[in-house]
Amino acid sequence: MMKPRVSVLLPTHNGARFITKSIESVLKQSLRDFELIVIDDGSSDYTPEIVEEFTRKDERVVFVTNKENRGIQRTLNRGLGMANGEYIARIDDDDEWTNHDKLFMQTKFLDEHKDHVLVGTGVITVDEDRRELFRFLQPEEDKSIRDRMLFKSCFMHSAVLFRKDVVLGIGGYSESDLHKHVEDYYLWLRLGEVGKLANLPIYGIKFMLRSGAISARYKKEQFKKNIGLIKGFRREYPHYLKAITFGYVRYFTYSLYKLLPFDFLRYFVLKIYKSL
Repeated sequence: MMKPRVSVLLPTHNGARFITKSIESVLKQSLRDFELIVIDDGSSDYTPEIVEEFTRKDERVVFVTNKENRGIQRTLNRGLGMANGEYIARIDDDDEWTNHDKLFMQTKFLDEHKDHVLVGTGVITVDEDRRELFRFLQPEEDKSIRDRMLFKSCFMHSAVLFRKDVVLGIGGYSESDLHKHVEDYYLWLRLGEVGKLANLPIYGIKFMLRSGAISARYKKEQFKKNIGLIKGFRREYPHYLKAITFGYVRYFTYSLYKLLPFDFLRYFVLKIYKSL
C-alpha cells in the first residue's frame, strides 16, 4: 500500500464487545487514503480474532500486539512510531465515527490552515446500548479554545486529527505517571504551545459513557492530575485563577456527583458540565 495521508490509531484491551463497530465506522469514511493501526495491549478475550478478520478483508487494517500489557501511553507511542501518515487520527475501541466525511473535512482543514496543529469535532454521548444521552459542540476558534483550555480539555480523543511530525517533535505522548489517564489533555496543551487549535462544528463521533471505561474508573484521579496541568501551564493559557478554583471545586464535588441516585440525574449534570 502506498503511503497514506492519515494513520488512525486504535489501541484496545479486551475490547471484543464493541470494537467491531469502531473499526467499521473508520472503514466507512469517504476519505479512503488511510491506514488503521490496531494495537492489542495484551487482551485475554477474542479481540484478536475479530481484528484479524478485518485484516483479511481490507489491507488498510494493520494489526499488532503487545506481548504484555504496556498501558495506553506506551501503546499510543508504539502506534505513532509505526504510523506512515502525515496526519494522525484516534479512535477508542468503544467509540464510533458518525460523520462519514470526518477525515475528509479534518484533513482539508489542516491542509488549508498550515498554522494549525490539531482539529477536533463535536461529540454525541451514548450509553452502552448506543442510545443518545446528549450531544455538544466544542469551541471552534483558537482564541475561544485557549480561553477554556485550563478549565477543561476542549477535545475528545476519538475526535481529533493532528500533525504527526509536530507531535513527534514534542516527544509524542507523555509516558510519565504524572500524566497517566490525562495523557491526551497534556498533549493538547503541549500542542497549543507550538501551533493553533480548532474544532469543526460537526458531530464527528459517538462517545460511549460506560462504567468500565478507563476514563470513568479513574475520573477523580484525572481531576486531581488536571489541577497539576493547570498549574504547569498557567503561563501559557489565560484565566489561571478561575481555572484553578474550578479545578479544586470539580475535584472535591465529584464524590457528590457519584452519589446521585439516578442515572438521568448524573447524565443531566454531565450534560451541563460538557456545555460549559
